[in-house]
Amino acid sequence: MMQQEPTLEAIESVVRPHLKFVGSTEAIDAERSLGEAGLDSMGSIDLLLDLEKTFGVSISDDDLDENSFETLEGIRRLVTRSAGA
Repeated sequence: MMQQEPTLEAIESVVRPHLKFVGSTEAIDAERSLGEAGLDSMGSIDLLLDLEKTFGVSISDDDLDENSFETLEGIRRLVTRSAGA
């Protein structure tokens, strides 16, 4: 279980490898569409597993919808909610 709420930087470090259209030094705004940055449905599954492993949370299917991985901020909120469950 997480000790504290994850930072956007921590979320970004997990998300970045899953973004096909973002350079390694390119900034990612907290509200940027990750779909436009290259996150696809298969990448979302891998990302889900990476988030659970990295942050020690279990993200319920009930908490997921088509917008769950839309932005870094949305992912941060999802991970934070899952940690409190």
